[in-house]
Amino acid sequence: MAEGFNISGMSIHHTVSNEATGSFALHCHTTFEIYYFINGRVSYLVEGKRYEPSPHSILLMSPGTFHGVKIETDERYERYALHFNKSLLSEDRAQILLSPFTGKEGRGEIYFERADSYSIESYFHSLLECGSLGEGLREYLIPIRLEALLSQILRMEHSGDAGDEQDQSGAVERILAYLNRNLSDAISLDSLSERFFLSKNHLNYLFKQATGTTVKNYLIHKRVAAAHSLIRQGCPAAVAAQRVGFRDYSAFFKAYKKIIGASPADAMPQED
Repeated sequence: MAEGFNISGMSIHHTVSNEATGSFALHCHTTFEIYYFINGRVSYLVEGKRYEPSPHSILLMSPGTFHGVKIETDERYERYALHFNKSLLSEDRAQILLSPFTGKEGRGEIYFERADSYSIESYFHSLLECGSLGEGLREYLIPIRLEALLSQILRMEHSGDAGDEQDQSGAVERILAYLNRNLSDAISLDSLSERFFLSKNHLNYLFKQATGTTVKNYLIHKRVAAAHSLIRQGCPAAVAAQRVGFRDYSAFFKAYKKIIGASPADAMPQED
């Protein structure tokens, strides 16, 4: 399955496949190329160097780069492929926007992992959307959206490892602050992913690296602690559970006993 479109100077396609290929389909193009890998087991051979990309990674190639791809298994393989000419970019910005394609050592291709932490997929979506627009509007928007994508890739390159760590640490701090401000709200990985522009898997990975536990487990412990405090102040257990975000009392009771080691009734103040 594939969706996308071709115009003069650019083509973009979103491809999903479940068929392995027996060998590398080697070729080269006269355009700049960006491959955004989503999932599956695949190998890229680029000027004699082999890549086995991880989910949400990007491979950039300059014109004339000899390369090929081989789908290793029949499991779902998904990627975006973008080809474009330099002529689509404004002259005053082209040099800096295309600088990541040469790499810091001028090697002519470059590979990035964890591109989802920069919301790269949304930039591909915005370009794909142009295919459904009228010709005039499409020709106007494509250069703008292409430069937006390239600007984000440029940001990735200049962040470097230290920058990545700083960005990720800051993201976890913002997530923790949000969770503690909104304990009583219905919070899911989907909602956090949308709010903080991170994929669910990457968000949970960063969170666990920083806190030692998952978002779900963190929320349960914080809510139980908050409910325990309310119950000790005389608040009925069912009301306390609801106030801190538990929607089901049996789930609250089970979590409370596991974490506190006693039932909620034991925390109620005793009458004289």
